[in-house]
Amino acid sequence: MRVVLSVWLASLLVAAVHAQNNYQCDPSPAGLSDNCIGCICEASTNCNKTSQCISGDSFCGPFLISRGFWVDGGSCVLVNDNPSDPAAWKRCALDLVCSANTIRSYINRFGKDCNGDQLVTCEDYVMIHKNGGWNCGNSLQGSKFWNIFQECKDTVIARGLNI
Repeated sequence: MRVVLSVWLASLLVAAVHAQNNYQCDPSPAGLSDNCIGCICEASTNCNKTSQCISGDSFCGPFLISRGFWVDGGSCVLVNDNPSDPAAWKRCALDLVCSANTIRSYINRFGKDCNGDQLVTCEDYVMIHKNGGWNCGNSLQGSKFWNIFQECKDTVIARGLNI
């Protein structure tokens, strides 16, 4: 009985990991507005469209996307690119549109209330982007990233636009 239970638990774990890795790119807008994604970009690199890779090529492009983030976000790719190509993640991360699609897809997978205010808003999406979808509840307040985001958000709202 113990062996059967162990085998059953192991197969359940393999199935769960396999399901996580099968998430497909879904860049539909859902709740993530263009203004919110723009402020995430601003906080990441001042939305520098020519940003390259940093930290030993670990984080790339205007949103500073990692390979793990790209995979968890569904492996979005440029038109006619192959998500199985080991360099596809970097080509996507370095492209503003593809990297924005990756952010949208990641948010569509992990979107939830991260700050405990019972709402899912741009602040939660920012926390998901910076902390990751698995542990988004860590506060960003006081960080340079959060301060730049807040300044961008305040500018958007001052212009009468929604974040």
